[in-house]
Amino acid sequence: MTGLGERFSSAITRSSSALGFHSNGGNKMLSSSDPAYKDSYQTAMRLGGLVGGLGNDGNTCFMNSVLQSLASSSELVEFLDSFTSKWTKEIDVLPVNGKPSPSFSIALDELLSNLNKNHGKRAPTYKTRNLLKVMKDGPNKHLFLGYNQEDAQEFYQSVMKQVELEYVKLNKGEDSEDSEKEKNLKSQDKFLPFEEGMLSGLDKLGKTGNIYVPASQIDPSYPDADSKVFPLKLITPVDGLQCDRIGCTRCGEIGGIRYSVVSGLDLNLPPGNKSSFQLSELLDEWIQQEIIDGVECNRCGLVESLNTLKETIARYKETNVDERLMELTTRRIEEIETELAKPIINDDTYQKLHTKNKIQKSQKTKQCFFARPPPLLCIHINRSVFDPRTYMVRKNNAKIIFPMKLNLTDYVAEPSDINMDARLPFRVQDEVSKVDEERNESDQDVDDNNNTNQESEEMAEPAPPVNPYIQTIKSKVVNNGLTYSLKSAIAHFGTHNYGHYIAYRKYRKVWWRISDEIVRLSSEAEVLGSQGTFMLFYELSDLVDEKDNFDLNDISVVIPEAQEQTQQVSPESEDGSGDDADSNYYDEKMSVENGKLDNIGSSDSDDDDGEKPADIEEDMRQRELISIQANL
Repeated sequence: MTGLGERFSSAITRSSSALGFHSNGGNKMLSSSDPAYKDSYQTAMRLGGLVGGLGNDGNTCFMNSVLQSLASSSELVEFLDSFTSKWTKEIDVLPVNGKPSPSFSIALDELLSNLNKNHGKRAPTYKTRNLLKVMKDGPNKHLFLGYNQEDAQEFYQSVMKQVELEYVKLNKGEDSEDSEKEKNLKSQDKFLPFEEGMLSGLDKLGKTGNIYVPASQIDPSYPDADSKVFPLKLITPVDGLQCDRIGCTRCGEIGGIRYSVVSGLDLNLPPGNKSSFQLSELLDEWIQQEIIDGVECNRCGLVESLNTLKETIARYKETNVDERLMELTTRRIEEIETELAKPIINDDTYQKLHTKNKIQKSQKTKQCFFARPPPLLCIHINRSVFDPRTYMVRKNNAKIIFPMKLNLTDYVAEPSDINMDARLPFRVQDEVSKVDEERNESDQDVDDNNNTNQESEEMAEPAPPVNPYIQTIKSKVVNNGLTYSLKSAIAHFGTHNYGHYIAYRKYRKVWWRISDEIVRLSSEAEVLGSQGTFMLFYELSDLVDEKDNFDLNDISVVIPEAQEQTQQVSPESEDGSGDDADSNYYDEKMSVENGKLDNIGSSDSDDDDGEKPADIEEDMRQRELISIQANL
């Protein structure tokens, strides 16, 4: 058995390489002597300085990485501010207007705001204890007992679930119009009459609240379904709509489109030994049709029963059969034909009418798309794979190649773009692509065959004209601003059960690399070249680009003098007794003033410790390796 010390040493060696500290690594840390570092540092200082770090209270790096990523989202921070601002920034507060305080959301908003404060040249270390005190189903019970690599995703889901619950409880009944509609929905009809102004599809993408989907797609057999809609509520900025279609490839029937609210996207790594994957490959796999063989189809089953009964009637007519039996068989045929004329065959009708010994097995397909992607898209890369050699779950270490700008056009199907026949492509716009492919194949065949016989002339005939409605749908989807900007990336280093999380996040127009309390500048190249990608956070470009793209000359940021010089006052309270900030600060130690590197780590700017940039970077490397060891 490997000794504990050997295990730590081995893990440190592996982590050091994975973190990209070696000079020949593809993920080399940004050097203080690099001009890009100086530009980034000057930009960050002009906009408020370093962001805050988070202390590790024992295997809590999975929490810290998620919290740093959430802090990078302006949409989420603004959402939290919008419904917690009426309470003071204290955890144990009295109800307002008879409603309990959203204590968890307040604590989360406070912590994220602290991380984003103007800290100047020093990165303070904040604590998560106030947040964990009010977190239901929090990780308190196993903070010191180790964790597995899925905990970051689980923590993210737990955080957003509690925020959503508090928001719903707080706003229950406040929107009188929506409340009245929902009341009518429960008491009278499961669908609502369509009204002008109802948000649907990609209308005002980025806006949350009630989104209405066609009743005709959810239940095609419902009376007056074409004039009715069904509301689905998007509460937080991470909420979006997903649409699923399951249908028979033989008759084309689907049981309706299943719409659901999702708060993230889980992508699995394909099996095999491939060393890297494009994010687009994983997204293509997500929308890929799944083939399901040997499934009982209600419509195909009734068609088979109908054919059998018609054959039976034909035999009855050739023989002297009791008229009563003929009448019953004829009536059953009429009943089946009536049901087959309906859009879908429900299970009760099928069980009543089909012939028990004539069960028809068929092939079905299952496919999904986004119907409305969220303002803040969280993508989780599931790296867990089953190892048949050891019969254990292991981690797939393949590199994920992801872009700074992600276009979701190929992965979105709004309601007007959905085919209700499973024999056709899921999206109407994809029929255009199919026609184009057929036209290209036809043209190629003509080019390859110069014969002027009748066969060639027939092959050369143009393909049928493209339906203008299909072209309109495709143009509408393409022009709906489905581009997302990367705001944060979480990386995991180690094995399936042990390791370390770090976060890359963009804030103040620059990238930061954050490992618990260790905060340093990064770059786009380092982020894109990072290993162990576990979670990605993309924000809708139309919402964030305008906020991010501003002229530095128009910005004037005031950095508190106490924080800039002596740090005698804790960020939490004037008496320095605050719970969420540590009095010990990790010093960035490097600044650029007048084009010269200076030591800014101590409170006394004249106290030069004589360290060189290379020494400082080595110190940062050692600090991070110690942090990794603490998490193993």
